[in-house]
Amino acid sequence: MAAVKRALLLSTGERYFALVSNFVTVAAVSRILTPAEIGVSVIGMAIVGIAMSAREFASANFLIQHPHLTRADVRGAFTVMVLFTSTVTIALAFSAPLLAGAYGDERLAPYLRVIAAAFFLDLMAAPIITLLRRDMDFGKVAAINISGAVAATAVTISLALLGFSYMSFAWAWVASAVVTGLLAVGLSRQFWIFKPSLVGWRAMVAFGGYNGATNLLYKTYEAVPYLLLGRILSLDAAALYSRGLMICQLPDKVILGGAISVILPAFSAEARQGRSLKQPYLKALGLITALQWPALLVLAVLAYPIVDLLLGDQWHGVVPIVQIVAIASLFSFSFELNYPVLVSLGAVHDIFRRALIICPVSVVIITAAAFFGLRAVAFSLLLVIPFQAFVSLTFVRRHVVIGWLEIWSAVWRSAVVAAITVASPLAFVIYIGSGLEISLVKALIAAAFAGAGWLLGLWLTGHALLAEILGGVAVFRGGGLKAPGVLE
Repeated sequence: MAAVKRALLLSTGERYFALVSNFVTVAAVSRILTPAEIGVSVIGMAIVGIAMSAREFASANFLIQHPHLTRADVRGAFTVMVLFTSTVTIALAFSAPLLAGAYGDERLAPYLRVIAAAFFLDLMAAPIITLLRRDMDFGKVAAINISGAVAATAVTISLALLGFSYMSFAWAWVASAVVTGLLAVGLSRQFWIFKPSLVGWRAMVAFGGYNGATNLLYKTYEAVPYLLLGRILSLDAAALYSRGLMICQLPDKVILGGAISVILPAFSAEARQGRSLKQPYLKALGLITALQWPALLVLAVLAYPIVDLLLGDQWHGVVPIVQIVAIASLFSFSFELNYPVLVSLGAVHDIFRRALIICPVSVVIITAAAFFGLRAVAFSLLLVIPFQAFVSLTFVRRHVVIGWLEIWSAVWRSAVVAAITVASPLAFVIYIGSGLEISLVKALIAAAFAGAGWLLGLWLTGHALLAEILGGVAVFRGGGLKAPGVLE
């Protein structure tokens, strides 16, 4: 467990650094560029997101879950990745004018071409980082990813100030891909990875077939709102929706931090040793919800000052989107765990079947909502996310014997903690009588009330997270106490 904890610490530090870098980038660029300019990037990234999913037909995760990995397997996997990525890159570059014409905006064409180049350059670091993750060598992974984040932030802001507009994002991706690629090669010096080979390609494609199809479905589902809003309404609407979702994803990014990149290798290691994932899964649900649910509810209450702080006053139209999506996101508590559990158990077929149910239904609901406006799309997530949660948990329960009552038993204390946490800031906002459009100073007071309420809720419910916090503090102070790990 010491290896998992060290990996978790390193990965968490890396992810938080990347998160802070992203905050700085978003806060700066949102004040330099208009929503319409950022909308070009949003539509472009939605298109590229679908193209990127095709690369998952040759997924690097194959290397993580493979029980007995050889050099031939790695070289074969990289060769297949190159073939798939090259095909997608060429197709994206040549179709850029057609895609730009579909939106009546020629600015999309150069953006997509530059992004296609960055997409291909990502290949340099991909297999190396995957092998480092498999070996739980998260120190090197952190160094590589932090360097890429610094490059992306510096280039994006600099080019935005120099007048590169939406192209700032594209060139920043190129810079980040080059930096991470060169550093990954320099740190690993495993040049044999890049020698072409087709040994073991069938196993790679067999794994990647389901994985790629699954990713294609999910990326299409994720891209649909942006593509529809940009086409039916405006690029501004697509940008507003994008920024709203981004803010609502902050609790997951802040709370889980680097845990996500550790969960799959850790669960895979447990599965390879024949251990049950039931208790680790239930424990993780309890810990995640004790952090995620209170944060989402407070975010809904303090949406106005948070949007004002992060994006600036030209983005106030994002506020109602944040409030709606934050409530809907309460049902996403298991999302970050379901994929690692199913992959660890070799259930890639069920991952695909799950996507085959979830994505078409979700796309139909969101498409219908898009014709009624931006807020209607946000409200549609109140149906979409609970539906996805139910289907996902049903598939997990097919492989890990968990009852619905056991899931409730794992999270009910978190629900109480969330209610206690949000009670004080909500009462404060109502008391001062200014609606939800409160100042930053008042928002900080409300946040302090929320923090106190959260600690009180943990104590009153005897939540397991409190023991984790106290154990971590004891270890930090050198008390010698052992903080329980997520897989213990």
